[in-house]
Amino acid sequence: MTKYSFKPRFWPTVFTGVMLVCLLALGFWQMHRLEWKLGLIAQIEERAFMEPISLPTDNRDPDLLEYQSVVVNGTFLNDKEMTRYSVGPNGEPGYDLYTPFVSGDGYTIIINRGWVPEALKSQDERRQTLETDKVTVKGLLRKPESKLWYGPENEPTNNNWYYNDLTAMAAAQNISNVYPMYLFAAKEGGDLNLPIAGRTEINIVNNHLDYVLTWFGLAIVLVVIYVIAHLKKNEETV
Repeated sequence: MTKYSFKPRFWPTVFTGVMLVCLLALGFWQMHRLEWKLGLIAQIEERAFMEPISLPTDNRDPDLLEYQSVVVNGTFLNDKEMTRYSVGPNGEPGYDLYTPFVSGDGYTIIINRGWVPEALKSQDERRQTLETDKVTVKGLLRKPESKLWYGPENEPTNNNWYYNDLTAMAAAQNISNVYPMYLFAAKEGGDLNLPIAGRTEINIVNNHLDYVLTWFGLAIVLVVIYVIAHLKKNEETV
């Protein structure tokens, strides 16, 4: 009959203990992050689908206002329109139109009005898309972006923008008193008139549950390997 005995060794036990503590700590930390992320997603969805509010002017913390549904009244500064290269709804190359908008409360907010095909970058080719009267715009507030390390640089002199640099856009158009966030205009119903609005997606990555399972799974594997490595077979002869 074969019997097994468990005979742990000092240094492997120390190493396994330290690694186990680290893996469990990472697992519990990711559980905390998961709870935080679920709460954040719930808050953002509540902001995005609530009735639009007036442009917040007292608390302008971008993290607290991201995806906030707002409504503004005012006038577009069409002569200061900026074009950001982007892909349209059907994968067609084109541009998102970023136009400064003077609201009734005195702020200027840069609005992403929507997308137009590449051939219509110039306003001369789409005069019908320009809003010249006082209008009401509904949409979601969005934070400025950071440049991706592999992305191209913005070209303000050629009106070619590749990421949303609010400070650079305001400087390029000599705009003061600029609201610290963008407003992405909402699509009105099924309207596909140019520019095609609704250029924001609520797509918040939440991989924390996967990380929780990964760290706790590695902890279990570590314990199993440790036990197997320290089991010794004792042969008994009858």
